Amino acid sequence: MKTFLNKCNFEQKKVILFVLINLIIWPSIGMIRLVLPTDSLEGIFWGSLHDFGTSKHPPLAAWITYCVYSIFKTDYSIYALCTIFILIGFFYIYKLAKFFLDDKRAILSAVIMEGCWAYTYVISYYGFNPDVVLLCFLPMLTYYAFKSITQNNRCDWIKLGIITGLSLLDKYQTGLIIIPLFIWTLIFKREIFKNIYLYISMIIAFLIFLPHLIWLFQHDFFSLRYFGNELSPSATFVQLELIIFLIMQIASIAGTLVIFTILKIKQKSEMKINFLLNEKSCFLILIGFSPLIINIIMGLACGGSMRPRWGYEFLFLAGIMLFYFIPTKEISKKDFNLVFKLAYIAMFLVSVTMITLLGVEKNYRSRYPVSTLYNDLSTAWNQKINSPLKYIGGYIEWTLPLSIYTKTHPICILDTYGYKNPWIDESDLKESGLIIIDRTQQELIRDLYAACPYLDRNNPIEPYEYRFKVKNALNMEREYLIYYLIVPPMKAKF
Repeated sequence: MKTFLNKCNFEQKKVILFVLINLIIWPSIGMIRLVLPTDSLEGIFWGSLHDFGTSKHPPLAAWITYCVYSIFKTDYSIYALCTIFILIGFFYIYKLAKFFLDDKRAILSAVIMEGCWAYTYVISYYGFNPDVVLLCFLPMLTYYAFKSITQNNRCDWIKLGIITGLSLLDKYQTGLIIIPLFIWTLIFKREIFKNIYLYISMIIAFLIFLPHLIWLFQHDFFSLRYFGNELSPSATFVQLELIIFLIMQIASIAGTLVIFTILKIKQKSEMKINFLLNEKSCFLILIGFSPLIINIIMGLACGGSMRPRWGYEFLFLAGIMLFYFIPTKEISKKDFNLVFKLAYIAMFLVSVTMITLLGVEKNYRSRYPVSTLYNDLSTAWNQKINSPLKYIGGYIEWTLPLSIYTKTHPICILDTYGYKNPWIDESDLKESGLIIIDRTQQELIRDLYAACPYLDRNNPIEPYEYRFKVKNALNMEREYLIYYLIVPPMKAKF
């Protein structure tokens, strides 16, 4: 290791240290939680089903989450997985930046993204999910697309097809990058449409996505209903949603903007903008802004809610665009050091915020008393039912931890937005019975008949109250009231 470091230059040593610190800090902060974030728990559950779709997204992120958790069997492995994917995303931001900037600026265009909270707080707050995969795959896809189109290398076209297929298999929003890539190619590189490797790349991507497409047809495209629900009309003014969406995009890269501004001030260079329009500048503009514009158009067209998180994974070009459109003076060793120091300050501020938040909050999402709750519910079940508890349903933030962390791993019944649940054998569910858990009695009844449509509504099942306490790291408590129903096994045939 010492020999390897001796061969590295100043910039390389800085990057290695930056990578190591990220690998240490962010997974460690996540371990303050007693349970994984819901997104990661969903991924483990969906991945365990070994299916080509979920009730929200394509299956890739779930497969990855389940495989890693099955191998290492620790929460730490999921937080480490998040960090690794984000660092790979940084690496491809740097690789992409080298088409537009010199090596030093290319490195810094990736490093200043440490100031974008989508690359930091997401690890401990949301865990590994399809958005984290996109933070890795979108820079990769964009890099191989630009390289393939401009250099026309056969291997790069194949890699582009593989990455595009996998990215689509992770999240449908990958299409928001493909659209501007197509437009840019149509304007500046029209001759590429005569290239056979373009179509080979498209076929590879299609074949990777095909199993999920078949699955969608088999299940009436029901995972798209989740996206439709996300676009459902908002209770607030659409104009206000638009303003909030735009403000949150700027706020998410505020740290990146601050780091770049301080560098410009230290260099005493003017804030001049490069307005020269050419192939490269149009590429950055189209890829950098089109996904956000498309999100806004979809939100306005549907009269729905424009969720700020829809835009975060498309901000990966922010550092490159700053250095390209607002030129800096020659990057000296002092300048290089300054940017890394500012990145560490951003890392420190976010990490302290997350440690404080996760340490003092008395929230079931991070401090869920799994063992206590499961033991009490199991006792209540065993007092009435002789068979083991096999199924649990209701509010997923309370049922998923019981499914993942307990030794018996009861099967969790997730909301399928009114569609028949493809992962549950209704005859077995009827014969096994289940427990339903939710926040209110009204939601409990809704969950009951969604999970068990065969029940007679004229013979309601009595709900029970249950109270549990959540303690934060300072041993301060908060009590939660929930309701549960015990649905006994029904031996009668359908």
